[in-house]
Formats: sequence, C-alpha cells, structure tokens
Amino acid sequence: MTMYQLVLQALRMTARDWRAGELRLLAAALVLAVAAVTSVGFLVDRIGHGLQRDARQLLGADLVLSSDRPIDDTLRARAARAGVHVADTVTFPSMALNAAHSELNTLVALKAVAPGYPLRGALRVQSDPSAADEPAQGIPAPGTAWVDAQVMGALHLRVGEPLKLGERVLVVTRLIVIEPDRGAQFINFAPRVLINLVDLAATALIQPGSRVTYRLLVAGDDVAMRAFAHDTPRGWGHRHVSLTGIVRRVPGD
Repeated sequence: MTMYQLVLQALRMTARDWRAGELRLLAAALVLAVAAVTSVGFLVDRIGHGLQRDARQLLGADLVLSSDRPIDDTLRARAARAGVHVADTVTFPSMALNAAHSELNTLVALKAVAPGYPLRGALRVQSDPSAADEPAQGIPAPGTAWVDAQVMGALHLRVGEPLKLGERVLVVTRLIVIEPDRGAQFINFAPRVLINLVDLAATALIQPGSRVTYRLLVAGDDVAMRAFAHDTPRGWGHRHVSLTGIVRRVPGD
C-alpha cells in the first residue's frame, strides 16, 4: 500500500470515527482535562502567594534571624549591601509592677523594638479600652509602653498611668490589640509589654543568665531579599543564629 493510500485510509477512518461521535468525545475530554489542569495550577499559585503573604505577616518580616546573643553587626552590613530593611527586637520574660503600688505585679513577655518594626503586617492598638482599634503609628515613644489589656487588669492601671520594669518607669499610652509576629512560644502566652529599644538598657533587666531572644527582622523586594539570602549563609560563622522566613524565587534563579 502506497503512502497516498495510507493517508487516504487514515482520513476515511477519522471521518467515520468523527461521525460515530468517538472523536468528539475524545476532543471534549481533552479540552476538559487541559482546563482542569490549568485551573488547578492557577489555584495552587494563588494559594502559594497567599500563604507567603500571611507567613510574612506572621513573622513581621520576610526573614527573621534569631539568637540568644546580640545579633552581629556584620549581618546588618550584609543587609545594607543587599538594599533590604532591618529592625531589631529583644524579647524575654520579666516582672512588671504598678509604679505606685509595687505589691501589684505580674509576669509579662517584654519586647523592646527598634524603629521600623514590624516590617510586614501592622500593629493595631487602642488609645483606651472603649476606643476602636487602629494601625499603630510607629513604635512606643521613649519613656512609654504599649501593653496587653491583661496587664492593665493585673496591675490595676489605666492608660496614662506608670508601670515599672526593673529600674525604669514607663507610662502606658496604648493597648495592644493585634501583634503580627506574636508567635506561639511559651513566653508569648504571658501578656505583652512593648517598649522602645532605647529604654531597654535603663531597665537593667538583662543580666547574666537572662533568657533573652534577639531578633533581626529583614524585609525588601524579591531581588534584594534573594541577594541577602544568598550572601548570608556564606558568612554565617554564627553558631547561635537561626534563620526563619520565606524568600520568593525571582526570574533567572
């Protein structure tokens, strides 16, 4: 049988199957399969982007470097070279006291933060218990503290009254409603007291043996974050530092 005859025979069989409806059923199934695969791929991509966004908000950053020792300045230098933003936090458990009545005290999860915190997500605060919550404008001013409502109840305080942390007296100016990077560690089950990092030294609370967690929050655009993530491991040399976060892939990786 010649090639012409083979092609002609194939066309006749195709026309017969089309009239019988078999090819139409196969074509419909193929279209449905392609549409299903495309839809699932789109859904997975949207879910992935949503999870990355939510994860960054839960961290308060794109990447978080954590240590039980102060974060080395070489890591900040790498961040500066990569063109990313950074913010420091220092967290540890402590006792807070009513400044006027020291017999009123409670265990708190103290967090000292630097300007720029949080780098992702937003703190939401109240000016008093009856006010609507709103996004925080910056961080606590030096000499002030933002606290969970449980602290106010335990210390019998009102907004505008002082509490004492170690050797430092601070005025409560806001109530914390939402803290994006609160986390689920044991220390974070205690009510939060948030202060400015410049006030931390004056409290004299950090002593040898204190259980302190130092964090460097890092955030930036995808290209800059990729550059920082690539650069950082090569110069790690910091046995006490752990890295948590999400860095999106960029074209060309």
